[in-house]
Amino acid sequence: MNLETQDLILTVALSVLLIAVRWIGKRLELNDAKTEALEAIVIAVQAVKAEYVDDLKAASADGTLTDDEKTQARKKAAAKALAIAGPKAAGLLVEWGSEKVNAYIEAAVAGKK
Repeated sequence: MNLETQDLILTVALSVLLIAVRWIGKRLELNDAKTEALEAIVIAVQAVKAEYVDDLKAASADGTLTDDEKTQARKKAAAKALAIAGPKAAGLLVEWGSEKVNAYIEAAVAGKK
């Protein structure tokens, strides 16, 4: 094998390695952002429960929330999660959209019961 062929093979191998490292870095970054976004949702659910839901339940005759109050609690939790999340996690929350964020909020609420 001549020197030019070896240089070409080395260049291609290093290029592939660089692409792989960048891809892995992006995947890890996304995992970090996803973890942070989910943590923000859990923290937001806890805060909204303490600041909003508990008072409504205490004031309710049967200790439950109306559908409108549940909707407002979800909106408050989503807004709070977005506010406390870092930039990458907040971007991911926006990317997910309200339906997916609400599903995660419901899961966090179910975990609290």
